[in-house]
Amino acid sequence: MEKEIKRYRIRPKVYLCLSPEEALKTGISTGEQIVEEILLSKEFTLSAIMYAAIRNLPEQELKKIPVLERGEQLFESRREAINYIKEKGDDLFLLYVVKETKMFPKEEMKWNETEENIEDFLSQLKEFEKEKVKERD
Repeated sequence: MEKEIKRYRIRPKVYLCLSPEEALKTGISTGEQIVEEILLSKEFTLSAIMYAAIRNLPEQELKKIPVLERGEQLFESRREAINYIKEKGDDLFLLYVVKETKMFPKEEMKWNETEENIEDFLSQLKEFEKEKVKERD
C-alpha cells in the first residue's frame, strides 16, 4: 500500500470511508455534523494524533465491501489499534498514523454521486427528528 492515504469520516464516528460522499451515506446520529478528511501515513512519529487500522487491499477491492464490514477504524492509542489488528488477523490490516485531520468543505462534495441516496438521507433526517420529538414528550 501507499505511504500516505486519505480517509474520511463523519465525526465522532470511528470507522473510516474512502470518500466524503461515502461517509455521508453511512447515516446520521446525534452529534454528527462535520465531515473530516484524515491524512494517514505509514511512517511513525512520536507526535501521532491517533492511529488507524487500514485494510490491506487495493482501493478498487475496498469499494466492493460495505463500510462497516470493511472494519477500517480510528483509535486513540497505538496499543488499541495493534490489539484490533491482532484480533482481526495480522494479514488483514495495516497500522497507519494519523498525520493530519481537517474539516472537509461541503462545497467540494460531489452530490451527483450521492443523488440516489439523497432521498434515503432525507428520510433518515425525518426519522431522527421524530425520535427527538418523542424524547421531549
